Amino acid sequence: MAVMIVGLGLVAPFFIYILAGIAAEKTLRHSAEGQKWLDAFVFYIALPALLFQSVRHLPPGISSPIGFLTLTTMATGLMFLFGWFVGRTSKSDESAAVYGLSASYSNIGYMGPTLTVAVLGPAAGAPAAFIFCADVLLIFSIWPAMISPNGPSARGLFKSLLKVIQHPFILATLAALVFAASGLTLPDFVDTPLDGFRDAAAPAALFSLGLTLSRHKANHLDLPLGLCLAGKLVAHPLLVVGFFLIFPGFDPIWIATAIVMGALPPAANVYVMARAEGISVQLAARAVLFGTAFSAITLPIVIAIVG
Repeated sequence: MAVMIVGLGLVAPFFIYILAGIAAEKTLRHSAEGQKWLDAFVFYIALPALLFQSVRHLPPGISSPIGFLTLTTMATGLMFLFGWFVGRTSKSDESAAVYGLSASYSNIGYMGPTLTVAVLGPAAGAPAAFIFCADVLLIFSIWPAMISPNGPSARGLFKSLLKVIQHPFILATLAALVFAASGLTLPDFVDTPLDGFRDAAAPAALFSLGLTLSRHKANHLDLPLGLCLAGKLVAHPLLVVGFFLIFPGFDPIWIATAIVMGALPPAANVYVMARAEGISVQLAARAVLFGTAFSAITLPIVIAIVG
């Protein structure tokens, strides 16, 4: 119980941001169009600033975290296969690929960097950024193959990879790596605004997530989705722990960051991707809603243990 209380204290501010967004949507009833500007600020300015400011202070000797990312990406891939298998073997007519996303695709964009840095300190920013890049590359590479009845086309795969490379978060991470290697320092008139944008990332991103969650209803939780969410919130971080027990020797902060990233609820992008393809949209909405709600119980426990 003490562990739960400590973890809840650490993660509570982040859920309060989400609840504030839900409350704002329920009471103010503004159109979804206005949220686009908030999302643009988060997507193109605040979170890239957070990632850049974190990664540019990368400690010496950790410029090529290939082994670390191999383990974290394997965990994400295995969880996708687990969810896909659950979807394929269930009696549901829903897309197995959406089940796969629900079991594997953490909210590594809006919650991941902000939460890990707040809980584990600035040193968590770099591994969080690298995990984001690797997981996004994996998810957006296998998604076209999983939803296409004829398999992926070369053109479709190229477009997916190009979209990943152009992602603002990945561009910010690459720019930070180049800057870190240069040995240069930022002047105060640049560094100070970047710090301000960085500090705004968590409230703005999670408030926007609350707005999005509030617009979608979830009226039931079936067994296949329940299994996928249990996999996402419980099995995924445990799988990460298992990999790092088998292959030790990594920085404890990096390991803790990977565990927290694995324990995050399904990303809002699960809904966005399903809606874009017109497949299992309600299933995706339920996955994000129920996953975020249940993570209010599981995430504090994980954070209290690793924090």
